[in-house]
Amino acid sequence: MESVAINYVGGEEILTHPLYLKWSQLTFENVMGAAPALINDLKLVQANMDNLAIISYLATLLRTIAYLG
Repeated sequence: MESVAINYVGGEEILTHPLYLKWSQLTFENVMGAAPALINDLKLVQANMDNLAIISYLATLLRTIAYLG
């Protein structure tokens, strides 16, 4: 199976972000089951330049589970 990278805006600083640590430990199946919590977490992120990396990551998760769903 070909590997696919998740692209997001930002660098390695996302690897220590609490929301990245929370969601990156789950499989996509688990993320699908927790979609309302993911949406709520994204709603609570301030919409500014400092948060573009985590916004992009969480939005990518949402797009991916929508594709899988």
